[in-house]
Amino acid sequence: MINVQISIFSFYAARFILGMLAVASILSIAFFIERMIFFRKRLLKDATPLLKQIERAESTMDLKRIMAGCKKAETDIILMALNGSLSSSDIFVKRVDGFFYTEKEKWNRYSTFLGSVGSNAPFVGLLGTVFGILKAFVDLSLTTTGGPQVVMAGISEALIATAAGLMVAIPAVVFFNLCKVRVKKSVVNLQSMVAFISAKNFFKSKSLHRNHTNKPRTRPTSLLHKVN
Repeated sequence: MINVQISIFSFYAARFILGMLAVASILSIAFFIERMIFFRKRLLKDATPLLKQIERAESTMDLKRIMAGCKKAETDIILMALNGSLSSSDIFVKRVDGFFYTEKEKWNRYSTFLGSVGSNAPFVGLLGTVFGILKAFVDLSLTTTGGPQVVMAGISEALIATAAGLMVAIPAVVFFNLCKVRVKKSVVNLQSMVAFISAKNFFKSKSLHRNHTNKPRTRPTSLLHKVN
């Protein structure tokens, strides 16, 4: 009696695991497509044209006009940072960091899910294989005829779960890496624009200049460099 219950449980457990893998695969593809659409609409593909415009800018008003004309996530961050009281490049960089940290969650959306699927799907598939093999041996104990053919048929069916786990994990890892690379590229674009703007010295306060004429200048440090 217990063998029959184990066989039934293993049968449905293996099918449930295959269903989980199918759902994870569909969600991974859907989330990846959504990310690609988001990246295409909201993130800069190439910051070189903007850097040339920033180089030609002669005031913060020119910078605001350039950023407002682009309407991308990176330029929106810089535009929000420019819309404030800026007495030095350090303050500008800190404002960019602050707005960036609220925006980066949108950039990394679904990355945790894709990474989790990529790292755990093979083990989930292996669990399904274990249940399948367990069912095969239980069926063998309940069958008086058939011999090794019963076991071989059950094991071959059980290995489908392992194959399914790998088929789900490999694309998920690829999707995860593509998303991370795209986000890193946008962070580099943002860093480049911040560095060009800071070098223009539009935010230098006259009073601070008088009080610190003899002090060595320090380069603004951005927390963006610490973000992966």
